[in-house]
Amino acid sequence: MEPQDQTRGDSTAFFGDAQAAPLSCNEATSLCIKAARGAGMSWGMAEEAGFAAAWLVSHGIDGPTHLRAHLERADGRDWVDLCPSVTPDGWQNANGQPTCPIILGATMCDYADLPEGPASGASIVLGPVSAPILLVPFLSELAQKKGLALTLTWATGAICIDEDETWLQPVKQSLGVPQLALTLSAYNARPHEPSAASTQNAQTTAATIAALNTLAMRTTVPATEASRAGAGSSLSDND
Repeated sequence: MEPQDQTRGDSTAFFGDAQAAPLSCNEATSLCIKAARGAGMSWGMAEEAGFAAAWLVSHGIDGPTHLRAHLERADGRDWVDLCPSVTPDGWQNANGQPTCPIILGATMCDYADLPEGPASGASIVLGPVSAPILLVPFLSELAQKKGLALTLTWATGAICIDEDETWLQPVKQSLGVPQLALTLSAYNARPHEPSAASTQNAQTTAATIAALNTLAMRTTVPATEASRAGAGSSLSDND
């Protein structure tokens, strides 16, 4: 008997390829965390990836598919090629590589109360960012926490992340791309509470679930004859 793949959801086998394969928000979060860890992220950063995917899901965006695409592009890259270099002139990657949106977003939140962080009147050059839609959950949280309106600008457009959330639809269309060179500007805004999530399930595809499962399986230890031989209790269950 083949060992059971513990990362597979019960519904996976009933869907194929590009068929819609819904996951609950909790299922999507758990799978994305394991997949990010399997792709080489630390557990802490993998949890940030799960947060970003779940935030997108709760706002009607297929976060798992966007995360899958980013993880596949970043797979095998050195940490130094994924991280931003925080300088007075910008937060670009020191080697000119596309920055990981998860690392960039988490770093921005860590710097929220520091002089280098986003503040009203500041403009930060981010440079090329992979899967920029995955940066949005961090910026939304940061804008709400700091009472800011954050504007992302690129060569052909701009989006302002503020309290009214009318920017969600443009985000799907403009930021759901493999890469963009971005600049972030911050301005004071009215304090606000985030709106209630309207979507609870991830409307993703079976292909995405299968790809994330493949990455997640890297976190498991392959079975060996020794491990199988030692499985189970040595005690009798006869009364």
